[in-house]
Amino acid sequence: MNEDPSPQRPQRRDKRQATSSEGSSAELAAQFKEYTAMKEAKQAMKLEAIELRKKRESEARELISEQCETMKNYNYDRDMKTFLKPHDNAPPNMLLFILARKREIANNYGWPCDF
Repeated sequence: MNEDPSPQRPQRRDKRQATSSEGSSAELAAQFKEYTAMKEAKQAMKLEAIELRKKRESEARELISEQCETMKNYNYDRDMKTFLKPHDNAPPNMLLFILARKREIANNYGWPCDF
């Protein structure tokens, strides 16, 4: 009584499975190709970013070295001006500080100092 009175049809899964497995393997191959292409593109972008970062760091190092050289030249010029400035007319209470600074400048650059 609990049996289904409708006639049973043979199932066509065998044909469908064959075509679907062929289709799914083609789909998998396409997906794999797409995945590898995306992965290679991502890797290329990472390498480009690394190269760009290296280039920026190199330019920054060059800029810093140029700025250091400019600052050294500026300090050298300022020290030279201070060292060569006559101290004959300096007030007596400032003369000790002026001579101490001139001696310090002479020692920094290895200049002869006789005062």
